[in-house]
Amino acid sequence: MNLNLENFLNLPKIKVLGGGQVSDFCVLQLHFTNEGINCPHCEKYLDVVHQTRYILVRDLPICGMDVYLKVPRRRFYCRHCQKYTTEQVTWLDPKQLFTNRFKEYIYTRVKELTVEQVRRSEDLGSKKVQRIFDELSQVEIENQDWGMPKRLSLDEFSRRKGQGNFATILTDLDTNSLLEVIDSHKSDDIIIALKRIPQEMRDQVEEVSVDMWGGFPRVIKEIFSNAKTVIDRFHVQKLINKNLNQIRLKLELKGLKNKNLLMTTQSKLNALEELELELILQTSPILRIAHELKEDILKIYNSNITPSQAIKKMKTWLTSARIILGDAAQTLSIHLEGICNYFKNRTTSGVTEGLNTRIKLILRQSYGFKNFDMMRAKLLVCLFK
Repeated sequence: MNLNLENFLNLPKIKVLGGGQVSDFCVLQLHFTNEGINCPHCEKYLDVVHQTRYILVRDLPICGMDVYLKVPRRRFYCRHCQKYTTEQVTWLDPKQLFTNRFKEYIYTRVKELTVEQVRRSEDLGSKKVQRIFDELSQVEIENQDWGMPKRLSLDEFSRRKGQGNFATILTDLDTNSLLEVIDSHKSDDIIIALKRIPQEMRDQVEEVSVDMWGGFPRVIKEIFSNAKTVIDRFHVQKLINKNLNQIRLKLELKGLKNKNLLMTTQSKLNALEELELELILQTSPILRIAHELKEDILKIYNSNITPSQAIKKMKTWLTSARIILGDAAQTLSIHLEGICNYFKNRTTSGVTEGLNTRIKLILRQSYGFKNFDMMRAKLLVCLFK
């Protein structure tokens, strides 16, 4: 079979003069088929080569073998403008001695793996791998088009498990896309970071879903002035479940089964589980009331009502909840308007919670990041859609 190496390499204006295996890699010597170039200064055609030197450039592997291209770097002299010009090659990065497609290959691998893993598998220096990722990720992030999002979410995550050090993420709930990562969970820092978003885009946002952290309403008022604050329903339910569980533990009703029976929506229990739940509730009137409060708020959330109707129902619910849930009920009362804004479009932060899970996976697989910028770039190029 006659193997045409030029077609195999698929690079413009080149011919393969020869090549062979050296140690455990392959070297191919190239020749440019174009005789000259146009002078970039005066546009005169230059066909007399003043000097040629060769460089070894890393290209994509072939059949598991590293490939290097011996590329001529031709230097021309223009008699018209009396200037020297080195021929520019569009598929080559002469500073890093890589083909552009090899850099794209490394970049894609770092998205999936860690810098260290790619360094080992490709036999490259970690600084070179990191430099490639930094360069191409910056281009990709700069070209990311957010469009005009209508529903956003703000949430936090811990950069290191158990060590605090929180960062804040901004997500588009309609596209399931991570938009921004901010190196802080302080409202002032978040506001400064989000003010970089064009005003026109910020004015289009209609809803921002958040948890009950006190700094988020201020951020939304300052940055997304036309948007309504929506308290995520699952954070509300989480707070109520937490208090229900505390009552269970005080009554020494230990065991995962007891916990699951209390936390599971009652309508999802089978007949036997209903009987077991009833035996648990008989141990304490307070526990029974707390469980009923949990079930009642689920019914409110699942009912087809408007925000104004929801406020009435929630106020009635809070009257009973204050006796049993105490501080938790007070917290819900403070955020009542945001809680009831949910009933307009049924907006939740479920998308953000899913992204948070993926963020934790990336952080765990990456064994941590040396600095915030590296982490932000990795998250944005992996989780933006």
